Amino acid sequence: MNLNEYFDLYGHQQAGVVAKKAGTTLGYLRGCLYGQRRMSADIAIRLEDASDGDMTARELRPDLPWPATQRPAQPATGQEAAA
Repeated sequence: MNLNEYFDLYGHQQAGVVAKKAGTTLGYLRGCLYGQRRMSADIAIRLEDASDGDMTARELRPDLPWPATQRPAQPATGQEAAA
């Protein structure tokens, strides 16, 4: 979820709690929300962690070339395990 969706869903108070946990301020997040600031990649990553993945760095800064995510390994089927 992006910053706008997070504010809509949880409100400014919860956003402030997450901001503090991420090492930034509610004022910084509001500036990003209203287009007065551009969120740094570092803050986007820390917000993803601080929000327990509710916000993702990819959605907070979709303009950045994030590395491709790895797909989880597929469990072996009976035929492959027997080979």
